[in-house]
Amino acid sequence: MAVWESFLTEDDKKVMAARKPRKPNGPGTKVGLLVIDMQNTAMGHDKPIWEQLDEFSGACGPHAWKAVPHQQKLLAAARAAGMPVIYSKHIFHPYTGLPASDPSNNFSSKNAKSEVPAEVAMQDGDILVEKQTPSCFAFTNLPIILNKLGLDGLLVVGNSTSGCVRATCVDGSAYGYKMSVIEEGCFDRIELSHAAALFDMAFKICDVIDMDRALEIIGTANTTAKAA
Repeated sequence: MAVWESFLTEDDKKVMAARKPRKPNGPGTKVGLLVIDMQNTAMGHDKPIWEQLDEFSGACGPHAWKAVPHQQKLLAAARAAGMPVIYSKHIFHPYTGLPASDPSNNFSSKNAKSEVPAEVAMQDGDILVEKQTPSCFAFTNLPIILNKLGLDGLLVVGNSTSGCVRATCVDGSAYGYKMSVIEEGCFDRIELSHAAALFDMAFKICDVIDMDRALEIIGTANTTAKAA
């Protein structure tokens, strides 16, 4: 059962039954794995969110840590397959003079909360895109990177489902990329936001897939790479 189904009203269910679902259009002919904003400030501790907001004001807590094992499995598979792995960080550097670059800000490059935790850390060969807006495509070099790599599709995981994941998929789809969000690999601090964002993306914007399908896509990429 899709995560959003428990939130649908009876009227919603009737609409869904009467309306043809959006047809999947992914995953693309050459695909990369995009890991969005897996930063300490969004992770926090693996304990109830309300118990840590004084330390991690943006924490997604258990929701974030539940996604980590899935991301680890995807990262290992993608790297083994030779699939490009791209990370994004929401980050502000002091040389920009922007207020958010102050070390007190969670997303300042001078604040340890802006770093990616060791559990899903970047490795040699991975690519980093730095951003200052929700979308990985807005005012970044991601389109140039994708063009250079010859990618036309992205498997997407990370933080947060209703924020940066959704914004990235809206913009990516507008650019013509085939975006596929992996349900188990993304998260939000509010469960309703997570479910509603996944529903909206599946209903209107891009493909929402599960881990089995994602690993199948990565496995196919591995087979294709060996054949080439």
